[in-house]
Amino acid sequence: MPIVYAGFILLLVSFGAAVMSLEILSSNLMSPYFGGSIYIWGSIISSFMVHFSVGYVMGGWLSRRFPRISVLAAFLVVCSLWVLMIPVIYQPVCEFISENIVDVRLGSLAAMNVIFLVPISIMAMVSPYIIGITTALQRQSGLTAGMVLFISTVGSFAGTNATAFYLISLFPVSRIIVGVGIACLAVSLIVLLLRLDSRIGLPDADNGSSSQGSCI
Repeated sequence: MPIVYAGFILLLVSFGAAVMSLEILSSNLMSPYFGGSIYIWGSIISSFMVHFSVGYVMGGWLSRRFPRISVLAAFLVVCSLWVLMIPVIYQPVCEFISENIVDVRLGSLAAMNVIFLVPISIMAMVSPYIIGITTALQRQSGLTAGMVLFISTVGSFAGTNATAFYLISLFPVSRIIVGVGIACLAVSLIVLLLRLDSRIGLPDADNGSSSQGSCI
């Protein structure tokens, strides 16, 4: 079980940090095309709030439907690959939208959702997914939720300050995003290799279909 909880903490801290790092970096991606006014920050914050909401709902539902860490890790691999593509796709996306949507408020909202909806929604799945699984194991929903959110917030604090205070001044934004993507991919693969499902008695992917009826 210590390895299981270490895996949970690794996921929560890593993706908590990644979410806030990408939120800080998104302003640098948007500003050349939509400016750096309060409108842009409004678009960034509101877009991420929507993405969080989508991820929370998805994570909660999937934790009941497919209560396996391997399923979450597979989603996170997809998320990591998307993050790695952001330095390639953001420029043509922002150019196309800025040329076709004159209003910077609508344009920045559209660009934020095209670029970040998928990865941020998947990252937001981590906390409710782990809450769902650990609550089923421990039957202590309040304590479990509190600890999960605390650990995730510690990661978010670290990601925010590391990015804003140090990384942006040391590296190009695209390189930081690639670093975030590589780190997320590494964590996702480590969690898959640890086979946490078998360590805590969750159904393996092969016979998960036989247990889905009890998870709905």
